[in-house]
Amino acid sequence: MLKHVMKNPHKVLPQLLAAAIGSWGFFCTGLVRGWSSPGIPSLNATKNFEIESSDIAWIASVPPLCALIGALLATYPLQHFGRRRTLIGLSIPFFIGFLLMGLTYFGRHKAMLYVGRVITGLVNGALTPASQIYISECSSPHIRGVLSSLTASALAFGILTPYIIGAFVDWWTLALTLIIFPVMLLVGMIFMPETPIWLMANKREDEARQALQRLRGKRTNIDAEFVRIKENQEKNDKKKHKIQPRELLKGSVWKPLSISMGIMFFQQFTGINAMVFYTVNIFKSAGSSIDGRYATIIVGVVQLIATAFSGFFVDRYGRRILLLGSASIVSCSLAAMGSFFYIQDQWGPELATEKLGWLPLLSLIVFFIAFSGGYANVPFILMGEMFPARYRSILGPLSSSFNLCCTFIVVRSFPTMQITIGKYGAFWFFMSCTLAGIVFVYFLLPETKGKTLEDIEKIFSAKYDAAGVLKTAEMQADNSLEVKITPSTLSDDIETNKPNDGNLRHQKSKNSGSVALENGNQIATFSLKPIIDSEEEDDGSLVAAPL
Repeated sequence: MLKHVMKNPHKVLPQLLAAAIGSWGFFCTGLVRGWSSPGIPSLNATKNFEIESSDIAWIASVPPLCALIGALLATYPLQHFGRRRTLIGLSIPFFIGFLLMGLTYFGRHKAMLYVGRVITGLVNGALTPASQIYISECSSPHIRGVLSSLTASALAFGILTPYIIGAFVDWWTLALTLIIFPVMLLVGMIFMPETPIWLMANKREDEARQALQRLRGKRTNIDAEFVRIKENQEKNDKKKHKIQPRELLKGSVWKPLSISMGIMFFQQFTGINAMVFYTVNIFKSAGSSIDGRYATIIVGVVQLIATAFSGFFVDRYGRRILLLGSASIVSCSLAAMGSFFYIQDQWGPELATEKLGWLPLLSLIVFFIAFSGGYANVPFILMGEMFPARYRSILGPLSSSFNLCCTFIVVRSFPTMQITIGKYGAFWFFMSCTLAGIVFVYFLLPETKGKTLEDIEKIFSAKYDAAGVLKTAEMQADNSLEVKITPSTLSDDIETNKPNDGNLRHQKSKNSGSVALENGNQIATFSLKPIIDSEEEDDGSLVAAPL
């Protein structure tokens, strides 16, 4: 990332700003998750209105349930109002939700707290796909992975923020303090452009060009990238009609959706949210004397630092290698944690703590570092870039809601698992799921590093091979010089003559830097000119242009 910034700051910095503000939606999502850890104990200690223990449990768990609905509800505004206006609109109910939670202390009725948690839960689910899609569609292929990984860092930072603030203030003061962050999202997005892809899809070509120019920098030549976006949209326009449910059964749609949902499943069944929600209990079960408030802060800081550093490697090493490496180390950490509790069950708590008391803390730290290095951000990056543009507004919320469903299942089932199969059995179960995830990634996940969103679509299309080349009617030169012809390439003044045979062939001039193509009906002569794309500096590549 630093290399790109130093080499082309005028191109990267506008995209970095858009990604930073767009990822603030994930930060706000983290606030909802993080409030429960310090907020629930404080509510129990300082409540000044009638509330039962069962209410406390529902107040803690209702946001993930509402987030399932919120993620699905995001589909309509993402399609019809755009990514930018959706993020602006979601910031308002987020503000209202936290405000209601804080005012509950003065209103003294649990209904206000319930409504506040329901509202923040709904927005929580809708913000995830909206933020990720916005960043993916604003970013160049060469830095899209780094910029998209900002969402995971923002989420970790969002979780850590209420951990720290909640250690010093009561639950209602914490809620009122957090209302400032949705306001920051609203103000920031007002000054951001809409994504060029959405504008092009809605026939606003001039605005799409302006947005792309703004995102790539005023001095950047965006012609090549703009033509690519326009051509891809024209392909979608040929089949422009209301999306029918049967279209989701096409291979180019269900394949990336299935892979994304599979990655989301294995992300959650590493047990990550069981670790986050029950960190204090895990430390107590292991015999740790660390105060619960400080334990959560330690875990939050470790996760934030590791997630932030992982963003610098996602475009360097690719998505597959990060997921495979992350899962391998996570499975080892889970195995170690399960082994400790098995030994504790065999030896007794006192002897196990005396001999191996350091193992649970070390295992958890390694777990969070390894998880943050791959599984924390790559699944969301893939969600933003694998789906076809035409269906992205539908598939993103579907994948996000499935992720939230898995989150709820893991969090709710973890206490029961510890009773039925033992603490060690629960950790070994998560280890087994993580190992299965390694097999899934190795055999089914294609590498998307450095590819344009249009090229990624081709990976799952039956019309293209794995390299993104048409399986039929493809034009290739005899000496492997590839020439792409588009309608804009041809002109009326091209010199042509009819050949004797119908085979496609080309001949490159020795001294003119031109190329002649014969397709059985005519011969067209073109000059070879270097391409300068808006995504990178001139690399000397050649494209056919009329003489």
